[in-house]
Amino acid sequence: MFSSPTHHGKLVDYCLEFDPQEDPGDPQDCGQPAADLYFYEKNFGPAVDYAKRRVYDQETLTMDEHSTCSPQHNVCIAFEFIACAVLEQTYRDPAMHEYALDGCYNFEEGCGDVAADEFCRQQGYVEAKAYAMTEADELTMTIGNHAVW
Repeated sequence: MFSSPTHHGKLVDYCLEFDPQEDPGDPQDCGQPAADLYFYEKNFGPAVDYAKRRVYDQETLTMDEHSTCSPQHNVCIAFEFIACAVLEQTYRDPAMHEYALDGCYNFEEGCGDVAADEFCRQQGYVEAKAYAMTEADELTMTIGNHAVW
C-alpha cells in the first residue's frame, strides 16, 4: 500500500487528466484508471483498493497528462492511499541517482536494517523483509543524507 503516493515529487492526482481551463466538475478518468497507471509505471499489477482526499496545501500531478493542480486556484483531489495485490518486491542491486545503494543510512551509521527499511519505505513498503550486503567495487550513496563515498 502506498500512502499519499507521489509522482515527480508531487501528490498523485485522483484523475488522469486535469485542465484548469475546463469545468472542474468534469474531470476525466478518475479513480481506478489513475491508480492503475500509477502501479503500471512501477511494474506492479492493477490497484485493488484506493481512497481519495481533498488537498489544501500541496499541488497534485496527473499521471497521464502530467498536469499540475494548484489548490490556490482549483479544487485538487489526490489519492490518500493506493493498494495493489503485490505484497513484496525484490530489488537486486538497488541504486539511488545512478549510484549503488550504500548499506548504511548515513556514513557508518544505521547500517543494515535501518538503511534497508528506509529504502523499502521510500518504495512504498512498510519495511524490508530481508536484505544482503556485499563489498562495493564502485561508489555508493547513503539513503539518509545522499553522501557519495
